[in-house]
Amino acid sequence: MKKIRLLAFAGLLASFVSTPAHAQFADSVVSYTPGSGALRTNPNAALGAPTTFIGYQNADPFNPPYLPGDIVGLGTNGSLTLQFNTPIQHNAANPYGLDFIIFGHAGFNENFSDGTTDGTLFTGGTSNMRVSVSADGITFYTLNPALTPAVDGLFPPDAGGNPFLPVNPALTAADFAGKDLAGIQALYGGSAGGAGFDLAWAIDGSNQSVVLSSVRFVRLDDLSGVGYIDAISVVPEPSVGVLALLSGAGMLARARRNKA
Repeated sequence: MKKIRLLAFAGLLASFVSTPAHAQFADSVVSYTPGSGALRTNPNAALGAPTTFIGYQNADPFNPPYLPGDIVGLGTNGSLTLQFNTPIQHNAANPYGLDFIIFGHAGFNENFSDGTTDGTLFTGGTSNMRVSVSADGITFYTLNPALTPAVDGLFPPDAGGNPFLPVNPALTAADFAGKDLAGIQALYGGSAGGAGFDLAWAIDGSNQSVVLSSVRFVRLDDLSGVGYIDAISVVPEPSVGVLALLSGAGMLARARRNKA
């Protein structure tokens, strides 16, 4: 009977956790200009969830998305603006304080003799993209470039991870040197990769911080080089239901310990 109750609780918890997942990605393209040098120019490729299957296997940090339907390119002077039906909320309690994640096309170089990487990328990490956000689609605020990570650089995507969980942003390319796929995934800590961004980095035209509680638009402007976008995910806030269930689980565990 105890096992049945535990399984029922686990199923209920999973339903709360998975409920928002379908709505946590970009929903529509507002505008797109490819820019010079960009290939893969279908902007709809940036909508929805990150690519999982790349035609011959699941995407992983050594084998990132590359097909025309998977990624969209931005070259120099290119621009892409995406709209979210589910707003990106600013929440300092999110993992590492990050509010959304941009997935790209970068992949780790692999030493085929032992399946490890030296931490360098065989594609990606070469563009300079400005990331801006907006609540209304009219007034955009740049995320401070002194704080933002490179778009389409670290961290290469992993289809086996959680696309709503950021990678620890303190990790650098050197941390991955000598790691095989399992080692990379261990450093990812269950994440699907991508570069994480915080709405607290928003600044105005005078470089003054701007307080944004939520936004519904993300704009990428390529200042130089070429980069590719697969998807943008919204880091979800813990729901009241999840918190209540977790609280209940804690009380249940304490009760069992007391009985023992």
